[in-house]
Amino acid sequence: MKQLAILGAAGTIGQLTRKKILERTNLSLVLYARRAKERLQSADPERETIIDGDFLDLGRLVRAFQGCQYVCLTDIHDSRATLRVIEAMKLAGVKKLISIAPERNLCQPEALKQLATSSDLSLPPKTHQLLLQQKNRLMSYHLIAGSELIVSFVHLPSEKERMAQRNAWQKAIADEILAIFHGCAA
Repeated sequence: MKQLAILGAAGTIGQLTRKKILERTNLSLVLYARRAKERLQSADPERETIIDGDFLDLGRLVRAFQGCQYVCLTDIHDSRATLRVIEAMKLAGVKKLISIAPERNLCQPEALKQLATSSDLSLPPKTHQLLLQQKNRLMSYHLIAGSELIVSFVHLPSEKERMAQRNAWQKAIADEILAIFHGCAA
């Protein structure tokens, strides 16, 4: 039976993706998240393995990926963690990654250059924090795009679209992840 690791499995997108995969495939799942055993309960013990772990823990990631053919990365807020995931995939021999990516208009080299020069500490703390998150997301995106992995990206909608769609955008992302998986597995 083929196996998929969902990183960030306890989050909303991870949970929605997990549910859809269990309902619509015969795939086994490795559910990886911080405090996963506290936050998750196995819906199907025959098909699910729950692992507590941090995205920076290379050894634990490699062990989690053993036997997996696919990894689904639901969060790319930290470029150091993204690099660890890529390293762990190489060490475990996993070649296919499905990853959330920043909104399409941010995924351009010019956007990263702009953000790199916009680290102005005089900005209000909330604005500065948002810029740092965008910068980390873009750096993670470029690390993944530059890797040797076979990568499929699911782009986040813009902030405006997310606010307009409330929870519907998360379900749409989970549906897209499932469709990408079916495309990879075919």
